[in-house]
Amino acid sequence: MSVASSRLVAIIARRPVAATFWIALLLALPIVFFLRNRPKPLPVFATLPPWQLTDQAARPFGSAQLRGHPYVANFMFTSCPTICPTLSRHMARVQQRTASLGDRLHLVSISVDPAVDTPERLAEYGRRYGYDPRRWHFVTGEATALQTIAADGFRVALGQIPTAGQQRPHDFNILHSANLMLVDGEGRLRGLYRADDDGLTELVREASALADR
Repeated sequence: MSVASSRLVAIIARRPVAATFWIALLLALPIVFFLRNRPKPLPVFATLPPWQLTDQAARPFGSAQLRGHPYVANFMFTSCPTICPTLSRHMARVQQRTASLGDRLHLVSISVDPAVDTPERLAEYGRRYGYDPRRWHFVTGEATALQTIAADGFRVALGQIPTAGQQRPHDFNILHSANLMLVDGEGRLRGLYRADDDGLTELVREASALADR
C-alpha cells in the first residue's frame, strides 16, 4: 500500500463520518453536473391537425407520411422577393448540417401561392437550393387547406399585401411567417427559430436531439 493510501485509510479510521460525507460529495458531483447541463425539454406550442397537401412530384404528402419523423418547416412561395430566399438558404443549411440523420429528420417547405407554384415549379425551385427530395419536400394545396395548417397548426397568419404600383391581379406579396419551425414525430410544434445564424444553430441542435430519440 502506498503512503498516500495509508494516510487516507488512517483519516477514514479517525473521522469516519466526515470522510463518508466528503466521499459521498465527490461521488455526487458528476451527477449534479449532468443534471444541471442536461438539455431542457422543448415546450409544446401546439398540436397540428392532420393535413395533406401535394408535393413537388404531384403526390399527396402530409402528416401521414411524416408520422414518427420530426421535421423542420417553413412557409414560402417561389416568386417571393423578400424573406423567402433567406429562409430557403437556411433550410438548405439545415439539410446539409443534418445529412448524417438521413430520413430521421425531414424538411417541409409549404408554398402559400398555389395559383403559381405548380409541382413542376416547386421542383425547379428546390433544385435551385440543392434539395434532396428524399428528405426535403416542397408542398402546396388549396387555399383553405393552407389556411387550416397555418392558423390551426402553426398558429401563424396568411394574407395578401398589394405591391406598390399594383397593375395586375397577381401583383402582391403574401404575408407569412418568417420563422423556421420544428415539429416532432407526433405532430407537435416544438420550436420557432429566427432565420439567422444563432437561430439556425439552435434549430439544428434541437432538431438533432429530437431525431436521435
